[in-house]
Amino acid sequence: MAGKTNRREFVQVAGLAASGMIAAAGPLAAAEPAARPAPRTMGARFREMMNGPEPLICANAYDVLTARLIEVHGFKGVFVGSSATNLELLSLPDQAIVTVGEIIAHDSVIAANVDIPVLADVDDFGATPLNVYRFARQAERGGIGCAAFDDRMPMNRATNYAVPGVYPKARMIDSIHAAADARTDMVLIARCLAPTPNNSHAEMLDRAAAYAEAGADAVWIALPTAQDYVKAAEMIKKPLMAVVGNATFPATPEALKAARIAVGQTGPVVNIALGAVDKTLAELKATGRMTEAQKGALNPETSRKVQQVEELNARSRKYNLPGIGSTSER
Repeated sequence: MAGKTNRREFVQVAGLAASGMIAAAGPLAAAEPAARPAPRTMGARFREMMNGPEPLICANAYDVLTARLIEVHGFKGVFVGSSATNLELLSLPDQAIVTVGEIIAHDSVIAANVDIPVLADVDDFGATPLNVYRFARQAERGGIGCAAFDDRMPMNRATNYAVPGVYPKARMIDSIHAAADARTDMVLIARCLAPTPNNSHAEMLDRAAAYAEAGADAVWIALPTAQDYVKAAEMIKKPLMAVVGNATFPATPEALKAARIAVGQTGPVVNIALGAVDKTLAELKATGRMTEAQKGALNPETSRKVQQVEELNARSRKYNLPGIGSTSER
């Protein structure tokens, strides 16, 4: 019994001693640096800019290089259309040939290599609301800041609008609910661009208002004039997205503000780039050289920024590796 008592007394004494040590260590623990704040998600960044005082202009990219160039030029967001995945993977037109999963995988690679939010056009986001739920989670985990998805039926997309057809309004609302349930911060834009069965703007606006009420953070619509967008903004009461940089709407803050457009997506640049390559190949075949074509090449300074050469060199030096880009660093 005495042995047990002695052990009990020892435990009590040890406990008191430990308490004293913890109390004494209190000031030291308090002096430790606070935990780092969690980084803001791309969704949170996109939402802040979309709801900010200035319109958000997202220039159109089709791969990491064009997205980086957009970032170098100071744009705050990058748009990647579903056509980019069709062109990059298959060199085919945007007629629902690639899958939603392939679109998300392609866009996630771009999102991982730029420091501005990616606005991804993900077609209908999935065949059923269950697919939409799964793909919304996948898109957000892939770093996509905003997903835009539409109400076009597959045959309408596959035939490039030749066969009319939109999902029933209730079906699109179910998809919006599924995407909203799945995401944490990712912004959701409901795209209401497909022609309604009777080509009625009034019916399209009614659908757009219903999508906004269902939980879409913004609505993407196509209207003829700036004044039409102003009227739509009053009716929908959510930020509007539109294609800009064309004859109707220049991609300027002033033009977007006048039309009450919060997010602008510029048109694709892939054919402009391919046109330059085409001229280069024609010159090469005709002359054996690319003298004239090289005059339009990206300048070395911008090329280094796009390829993040300085950042890579700094990281190389940190880990005792040679840098690139100049003789002295090799």
